[in-house]
Amino acid sequence: MSCVFNRHSVHRRRGFTLVELLVVIAIIGTLVALLMPAVQSAREAARRMSCQNNLHNLVLAVHNYHDSLGCFPPGWINTKVGGVITGSAEGWGWGALILPFVEQKNLAEAIGVNRGSLMDQIANNPKLVVPMIQTPLPIFMCPSDSGFNGRGQVANGRSFDAGLGMTAAGLTTAATTLVGVSNYIGVEGHVDGVAANANTGVFYGDAYVRMSDIVDGTSNTFAIGERESLTALGGAWVGIRNPNGSQGGGVNVVVGQSQVKLNQPVTPSIAWNHVTLGAGDGFSSLHPNGAQFASVDGAVRFVSNSINHNWYAAAGPATKGTIADSKDSRNGVYQRLMTRNDKLTVADFQ
Repeated sequence: MSCVFNRHSVHRRRGFTLVELLVVIAIIGTLVALLMPAVQSAREAARRMSCQNNLHNLVLAVHNYHDSLGCFPPGWINTKVGGVITGSAEGWGWGALILPFVEQKNLAEAIGVNRGSLMDQIANNPKLVVPMIQTPLPIFMCPSDSGFNGRGQVANGRSFDAGLGMTAAGLTTAATTLVGVSNYIGVEGHVDGVAANANTGVFYGDAYVRMSDIVDGTSNTFAIGERESLTALGGAWVGIRNPNGSQGGGVNVVVGQSQVKLNQPVTPSIAWNHVTLGAGDGFSSLHPNGAQFASVDGAVRFVSNSINHNWYAAAGPATKGTIADSKDSRNGVYQRLMTRNDKLTVADFQ
């Protein structure tokens, strides 16, 4: 029997040509490029929701503090030396005062929040207290923020630099002590907190603000807002180093005021007659196009950079402003939301 060769019975296996391979790679690259914005947007949405939960839980803690003690926590507690508020005298901030209400009672007891001033606690037991005040607490950290030093320490100058208590305690390395970061800043109000304790917001020095003082309504009054740490320095949950200062350890570590625009660039800054205000004195975030604020009623809203802003002072924009200035109808929506008792209407905003 003869074998007949059938050339059609043999099938040659053919691979991709170089051109076809390049086309496939180009298509895959295009699909990835189209999908990446959607993926990043979904991730940011998740981060923003987590940030929203942080703010909501912080406001609930502030309410629990009020229920327990009859008032909201002060923005910071001034530490007096010889009866006088002085620089380089560390004082507790509102974040430290609410620790028992955010499941951090053990930390509050360890650093001695209820056993005297922050300055005294650092001086009396620096080896215990200093590491404790560097504790990273996720509830104070926005997931979208990428400016942290070691995920929990404040970067870019937010530090307790050789404060009085640390120097007196004889620390071997007292030159720079970083403190636990906070992206959430109390709303101070209309007036410069360095110059005067009295203010128009919920949080300021030695404040004793009660629910009944929120005359404008809890839904129309901001309590806590964001500040990013990449360019605007962020803040600290534990408190302040220098109540008379305006730099890294001043009261702007724990509170923000309404003159600085939302997400104002680092430059240009606002020139006052005694201090230069910039991004580190107001509110900001690394969420695109705005930041989140929690109202006294517990609601959290995303506020756009384009919110109506007009800070009014009768003596001019280069002054500190007064409490009376906060009640003037020329103030913008942003300013009205940061004053608890101006009795001015607040239009709908984003």
